[in-house]
Amino acid sequence: MSLYFIAFEPPPEVSDEIRLIAKDFAVRFGAERAYNSFPHITLIPPFSFDEQNESEVVGKFMKMILTVNPFWMRLTGYNCFNKPQNPVIYLEPESNKELQKIYSETNSAMSAFNYAGHFHPHLTVAFRDLSPEAFLKAWEQYCSKKVDFNFPVEKISLYKHLHGKWHPIAYRDLPSAK
Repeated sequence: MSLYFIAFEPPPEVSDEIRLIAKDFAVRFGAERAYNSFPHITLIPPFSFDEQNESEVVGKFMKMILTVNPFWMRLTGYNCFNKPQNPVIYLEPESNKELQKIYSETNSAMSAFNYAGHFHPHLTVAFRDLSPEAFLKAWEQYCSKKVDFNFPVEKISLYKHLHGKWHPIAYRDLPSAK
């Protein structure tokens, strides 16, 4: 069995700035996992599937009907999942209909792979190794901070977990406006 997920990434110049934020969490609060990952917004969370039948996952991904044109994503502030043992701090996207629609289209096409079907778009900057104590200190400093990242979403990617890291194995450009 292998793990797969679907997401989109900010362009490199925005990712570099977000990685600086994640680095602050790594250095000051011991939350290195997000810094060692890559900035992304998940559309379909990780799911397991038999690697021998990977062509089925890739095939569904490549054949899904996408009607959402490229759109702008804006991240404006911080939010959190205050879970007792696994708190998460993330950058929160402004709600927009294109984001909801691309999730809906992707979720509908990929639902056969039996993953948790909820959608709470976010871009994680600290998780897993952020202790509850460090979370309280970090959240006190970040809860009212603002950011302003605005970037185009022009493609989505299918990732596979290999050798401890996520690797893109297929991508889909969003259709251009006519």
